[in-house]
Amino acid sequence: MAALARQLVMLSKPRIVAMLVFTAVCGAWKAAEGAPEGAVLAAVAGAGALAAAGANAINQGLDADIDAVMSRTRGRPVPSKQMRARIAVVAGAVLVVVAVALMWVAANPIAAWLTLAAALVYVFVYTVALKRRSWNNIVIGGAAGAFPPLIGAAAVTGTVEAVGVYMFAFVFFWTPPHFWTLSILLKDDYASAKVPMLSTVASERATYVQILLYVVLLMAMGWLPFASGYGGVTFGAVATAVGLYWLWKLRPLSRGPSRTETLAAYKYSLVYLAVVFLALAVEPSLPWY
Repeated sequence: MAALARQLVMLSKPRIVAMLVFTAVCGAWKAAEGAPEGAVLAAVAGAGALAAAGANAINQGLDADIDAVMSRTRGRPVPSKQMRARIAVVAGAVLVVVAVALMWVAANPIAAWLTLAAALVYVFVYTVALKRRSWNNIVIGGAAGAFPPLIGAAAVTGTVEAVGVYMFAFVFFWTPPHFWTLSILLKDDYASAKVPMLSTVASERATYVQILLYVVLLMAMGWLPFASGYGGVTFGAVATAVGLYWLWKLRPLSRGPSRTETLAAYKYSLVYLAVVFLALAVEPSLPWY
């Protein structure tokens, strides 16, 4: 039983789940302009974690053949033959259904439908339709990871509002530079598995330029809430500061970076997202907001 529980946790990709839940909670906090109701916040965190874990499990069941080729993933439960692919898919589907039902009951139908949409985009758009066919896989399919803050906001308001769409767009445009930096580290793995990530179909220089352009876009987006009236100067300043530091961390990628430098830039992209969303969430509570 303990072994099965451990395998299920591995299927869920807990680090990714934690990041998605964090952005969802920040989305709820921002939409509430302060602390949301406890029950709604618990639903956002709990249902969000279940849905993300379920979608990740389905992904691993469907991608077992690719994962078996890549050194980073061959130790996962399905490619290592600790679990059948069918069991991973079924377990994942059950988790998604439970998550949608929980969100429907504890929050509202809009948040529930968005939760289902996120899982469907990850499974069918990214995993099934694009991952093996197009270098745009993470650009379009990465939208699945942009849903959590929109879901968190909808759980609070019961509608899809501008601030929720903004947070969705922010994560949507953050995903390519974040993942393409990782793909530089794993380009040999992706090439072996015949997955057309940008780093396998373009030069490192071209990949670097694309990453740079997206980071500059995110810096400009940092001032959109202020210009639109649902954010303040503090968020814009924080987004600019951490964006400039991200550009500085990316400098080695222009000259054939070492693995250590590329890994540092990749890890910083995670810190960047956390800081930006934390700033967005807490800004309404600042006395000068």
